[in-house]
Amino acid sequence: MSILRKTAWNTSRLIAQNGGAVSRALYKVANLYKKTYNNLNYDMNTNGEYYLLDRLSTAEMKTVLDVGANKGDYTLACLSRFKDANVHSFEIAPPTYQKLTNNVSSKRVKLNNFGLSNKDGSFYLNYNPDDDGSSSLVEGSNIHDGNWSKIQVNVIRGDDYCKNECINSVDLLKVDVEGAEHLVFDGFSESFEKNMISTVQFEFGMVNIYSKFLLKDFYDLFSKHGFVLGPVMPSGVDFKEYNTRDEDFQGPPNFFAVHKSKPRIIEAVKK
Repeated sequence: MSILRKTAWNTSRLIAQNGGAVSRALYKVANLYKKTYNNLNYDMNTNGEYYLLDRLSTAEMKTVLDVGANKGDYTLACLSRFKDANVHSFEIAPPTYQKLTNNVSSKRVKLNNFGLSNKDGSFYLNYNPDDDGSSSLVEGSNIHDGNWSKIQVNVIRGDDYCKNECINSVDLLKVDVEGAEHLVFDGFSESFEKNMISTVQFEFGMVNIYSKFLLKDFYDLFSKHGFVLGPVMPSGVDFKEYNTRDEDFQGPPNFFAVHKSKPRIIEAVKK
């Protein structure tokens, strides 16, 4: 460590540990800047999600699976941009599914009131009526406030759904299921092995502490199946290798993976 760097480090340490109110204010400002820099942002208008869909509209998007569709904002965004695409939307919570059916009506959409996972069956969902987007099969209620309850829901494997619906390829698989993303991907094992899936968007955040499926596990999973991936930023995907320093659950919340056999899509969406 150079003398200049060592001096700066020691000065910073002294201010941080002995600065009182000043040091606390500096920490709050620095932490806010870090979150903003890392794009810890759930607004699809500004966090890059809609930007990606705009970029993908130049490709032939025929089949989209919106897993964790909530009230249907993402489904509607896909319909408006992909004029020839059929969208299969999944919302596991019956009360939220009712909102989805109220908001989305199109001959190009199939609405499903069940979820996708790595096995067929009936399970209990941790449901939050005050913030239904935080409802999850994974226990993480201390992350979000609300009047939590458990409701019985149904799930099937993604591979089985594709067979039932005669889906031979998936152009976009979007998964936002509050920490259970890895279970959904496990249910698509055959589809991944057959290279049926071209692009994937998934969410990663603090709930993954409870699911115990880390960012490294996502990188290992998608790399094994021939994908490149990176965080979604406002101006595109920052494709990069895994770095342990990114394992801090402080953003960005969304990651995007593209199969290496789709170089035109990689070029279209990269930052």
